[in-house]
Amino acid sequence: MLPLQEIEPDFYISYYYPIGRSKGSSEQELAKVIEKLYDSGFSATIRPGDPDHLLIFIKLSSDTYIEQGEKDLIKNYEFGVTSKIESLSARFRIVYSYLTLGTELGGCGVTPGQGMWKNVESIVPITDAFDDTHIIEELKANFARTEFSTNKIKKVYGIKIALYFEFLKYYMYWISGLSILGLIQYFKKTNTFSLYYTFVNLLWGTFFITFWHRREQYLTNLWGVQNSYLIEEHLSELAQINKKFEKRSTYFHKDNSSGLRFIKELLFVPIALVFVAILISYQMGCFFIEIFLTDIYDGPGKSLLTLLPTVLISVFVPILTIVYDAVTKVVIKFEGHDNDFSKNNSILVKQFVLNFLTSYVPLIITSFLYLPFAHLVGPHLSDIQLTINSYVGENRFYTKYLTKLKNQRNFQINQGRLNAQYFYFIVTNQAIQIFLKYVLPLIITHVTKYVRTYIQKKPQLQVKNDNPYEAIWLHNVRASMSLPEYNVDNDFRSVILQYGYLIIFGPVWPLAPLFSLLFDILIFKLDNFKLLSGRYFKPPIPKRVDSIHPWNWALFLLTWLGSIISPVITAFYRHGTAPPKSMGQFTFDNASVHVSSSLLLVLLMFGSEHCFLILSYVLYKLSNLFKSDIEWENDFVDNDMKLRHDHYSNIVKPTIKVRECPDWKHFTPESTMDFQSPVITNGSNDADKTIDAEKIDSNKSGYSTSAQYSETKVTSRSEQAQAIAEKEKILREKQAELARVEKNTKSKSRGNYDSLNRDKELGDRIIESKSSPESGKFYSTIDNNKHINDDQAGASKLSNDKHEGVENNEKDSNTTTATGVVEDPTSGKATNVFGGGQFNEDESDQQSSFYSTAETSSNNKNSSSSSANTGKQGKKNASESKKTTNKVEKEAKNTKNGLKKLFNKI
Repeated sequence: MLPLQEIEPDFYISYYYPIGRSKGSSEQELAKVIEKLYDSGFSATIRPGDPDHLLIFIKLSSDTYIEQGEKDLIKNYEFGVTSKIESLSARFRIVYSYLTLGTELGGCGVTPGQGMWKNVESIVPITDAFDDTHIIEELKANFARTEFSTNKIKKVYGIKIALYFEFLKYYMYWISGLSILGLIQYFKKTNTFSLYYTFVNLLWGTFFITFWHRREQYLTNLWGVQNSYLIEEHLSELAQINKKFEKRSTYFHKDNSSGLRFIKELLFVPIALVFVAILISYQMGCFFIEIFLTDIYDGPGKSLLTLLPTVLISVFVPILTIVYDAVTKVVIKFEGHDNDFSKNNSILVKQFVLNFLTSYVPLIITSFLYLPFAHLVGPHLSDIQLTINSYVGENRFYTKYLTKLKNQRNFQINQGRLNAQYFYFIVTNQAIQIFLKYVLPLIITHVTKYVRTYIQKKPQLQVKNDNPYEAIWLHNVRASMSLPEYNVDNDFRSVILQYGYLIIFGPVWPLAPLFSLLFDILIFKLDNFKLLSGRYFKPPIPKRVDSIHPWNWALFLLTWLGSIISPVITAFYRHGTAPPKSMGQFTFDNASVHVSSSLLLVLLMFGSEHCFLILSYVLYKLSNLFKSDIEWENDFVDNDMKLRHDHYSNIVKPTIKVRECPDWKHFTPESTMDFQSPVITNGSNDADKTIDAEKIDSNKSGYSTSAQYSETKVTSRSEQAQAIAEKEKILREKQAELARVEKNTKSKSRGNYDSLNRDKELGDRIIESKSSPESGKFYSTIDNNKHINDDQAGASKLSNDKHEGVENNEKDSNTTTATGVVEDPTSGKATNVFGGGQFNEDESDQQSSFYSTAETSSNNKNSSSSSANTGKQGKKNASESKKTTNKVEKEAKNTKNGLKKLFNKI
């Protein structure tokens, strides 16, 4: 049977199967799962995963897949989805949907962690991410490609992930134009807070979100996934109908579930406001601590103490996020979503509230609180000192350090704080995020493995019994069991937040688009590598969507906020940071900004925002006039279902191609349950013997005594095993071909042998003859040299009898070489030409062969003896015959030794 990776399973199921558990109950539960899979049309085989898990590799039968594919096409026709079932991602999606859909919808009802599937922990598709590759070679190949193609990602991982890469690519094209404008603005005299650049930036954002909407519609129609969200809504509705169906009922009254869900979603608003208040209050507290330590405090350890606010924020925000996510899960469950589409959207909207506050509030505080009003702290430094004394006490040893503050003369606010913060979020923070996303996970993986193996000394899986052709591939599959699941929305979030920095605070630094473009190019390549390499996440389940919703909402929201905040910041600081005002109250008139009238500020905000709303509406309506041909062809949403069904039934036919794999038909529930249970090894010494995946370069330079450059080809064990398997396959084919040739040869020889045996005289023998050492063998007869003479004297002896005066090794050009052993083609026995008896082939190998000379007669009845020519010519012919014989025997020996070495290598 072929190695597991070559018979191409669809998925592997991580099944909890601990060694210390009762074997009887575990096998019974596993047997039920396997039986259910086979009843549903799957074939399965099991391999050990780790000491506590099994890997169940499954493959859906061709007939069942074609049936499910046709059902999927029917649903597509009804809702105007025109995508075909041709790519690998389509197969993954259909098989996974059939595997996890409820039984009321015709699925298998596999629900990980519930019911009979309680031991099922994850279901992962089998992709080429598990192939044996080298990280350096992958990175080189990835960065060497100049194009930003998404074809492979779409074919393997589906539309949703492909849309992310298409969005990032389109965003990079647009940001490249803004980078040029920003570079030009940077070399102008007023390079920051330019009113001209501010409105150009807002126009860029407005046009970008409008044109992206048009690009998104074109792509989804080109890929044929328009209206795909309707299918999921239809399935959830159908599930409710089937669940509430009664035989006596004739009509099902649909409840107003969407309206009730909206009311439940509104109930989350007070909860969100509580978390918003907590986060903003904490951020304000850290802000005041930072201002105190950087601008007011003048005691020892100032350089270290200024890091305290950053540490406090870094510790608090993850904790608050964990609590917020836990509350969100409870609320999501309370809302009662009936499909993953609406559920995922609700989760993303709730999470984005916290993401917005943690990303943009520090810059908003600096822009609208610190820079305008921090100068008002100067006159109150003495009051701050008295307040500290009253709380800590004058006799405390640290009082003299805390009360060591700057005087009013030395107090100065940090005029470049906004620029420094913005540079941090655009450059430093993105560099840190790249390290955290692409480098740290690899380090953690190796460190965790080292700690588990050598420090904690946890039991390791014994892999020496693995099929050597599967060992490396299985190692990579097992490594993926501990990896997290991939969520493309996390990558979307990073790009959307970067867009927010550019559209809201773009006037602060015109070079921000250029640096963002450089980071985006790097992120595109690294995200591609991260997804395809299989070192960061489990391969994701393909999903079919028709938009990047709800991230389109986030783009519009950020652009709308940018139309308000960006002009205000520009108006505040367009002539440079204003000189601080030494006295005054906490009012706008005393703010250190370049706007003296609050009325002008309100008019600026109002005009900018309304211009954005009007322009975006007009552009959206105009963009609908430029639909592509494929969009017009697929625009059947407003038509009735019958028309759409007739249309697609006429132009689309189910042509589902399935690649047959006969090896899966050999699996049965009984053979699947006959698996090898996980065996553990204790201690780090045994762990050293486990097989690690070989990740090596394909080519390595070598040294030789030659002056020419040499290159040594290096292959991994899996490549060697695959090469040997191919050689074995070729060898088996050659052996089968040889057997057929021998069979045909024996059949022909049988006819010749029977003919000679029938016509020979009494006492004659049949021998194998050659006309030359290089020619093929054929049968001939040799008589017993006894002939009846007409002479009355009786029997006479021929003058040239072969036993008289002729040496055995002599022959001339008119003689043929005859071997001394004849094989009967019927019995497989060998006949001695002298004794006439038969013996086995094994015995014949031990006897020396000899060559006798016989003149071949045309009628094969009377064979004359060899020529009586003796002397130099006879000896010369005998010598040549002996040399030829030795040469043939040497070649046969070398061939035999070569075959023996080949079999030993295999």
